[in-house]
Amino acid sequence: MPIKNALVVDDSKSARMMLQRLLNKMNVKADVVDSAEAALTFLDKSQPDVIFMDHMMPGMDGLEATQLIKSNPKTATIPTIMYTSKEGEEYINIARSHGAQGVLAKPANQEAVMAVIQSLDAPAANDEAKTDPEHSSAVALVEIDKLVQKHLKIAITEAKAEITAGLDSSTQQLQSAQSHQLEQIQTQLRKQYQQLQQELNAALQPQALFKQTQTMNQRLAMVVADRLDKKAAADMAAVASSNQDELSAMLAEQNQQLQQQIRSASNRALITGASLGALAGILAAVAFRFF
Repeated sequence: MPIKNALVVDDSKSARMMLQRLLNKMNVKADVVDSAEAALTFLDKSQPDVIFMDHMMPGMDGLEATQLIKSNPKTATIPTIMYTSKEGEEYINIARSHGAQGVLAKPANQEAVMAVIQSLDAPAANDEAKTDPEHSSAVALVEIDKLVQKHLKIAITEAKAEITAGLDSSTQQLQSAQSHQLEQIQTQLRKQYQQLQQELNAALQPQALFKQTQTMNQRLAMVVADRLDKKAAADMAAVASSNQDELSAMLAEQNQQLQQQIRSASNRALITGASLGALAGILAAVAFRFF
């Protein structure tokens, strides 16, 4: 018969509540107790379809409780699943040696719990086990693990598909948002360009240019005029200096020529005087001869 009722045995309140919620989602009513002793008391009055047994608990641990449950003819046919963080083939063998039918790893997820429930539903666990106690181990731990792995793979594949679809949708939305933002930015840039172009055209008008550069032009004209004045004065001084040098050279040359002329005139005067003296002597001699 299908699994409709379960008993969760765990000293951790959070672990009990989490597994209870997972079972409830599968339409499995789950009662909870916080110790192995409380579980044995519960089983005296009620017969759940499956027991999820924690391993480490204060007082009696889960393996001891499972062994007692299997040794009691009233509860021996109830499949017990160890609900623990312990794992590995060695622990599975230990759990089976104490009467456990499977191991559900903590923390449990919906796929793993579903695999366990389906594995127990398949052979109508309670009905067949009640008529044949040896058949209570028909659901091999390996099969449970295979079912868990199968459902996990399916869940992972579905999750990947959902993630991929979500990413594709997010990518499209992001691209659409980016395109919209780019269009807005381009529109703003065009407006700014047009405004700058208008301002530039207005600034390049002759009147605007004259007004903007008037003060600078005045300063530049004063600087140029001052430099021209200084250059003209320097040129005039250079010309005057050059003229003075030429005049001095001319005066020196004329003075030299005058000196030469004076020397030449003196020489001629001396020659003339000598000639005249000689001529006077000759004339005196001639006159003396006649008289």
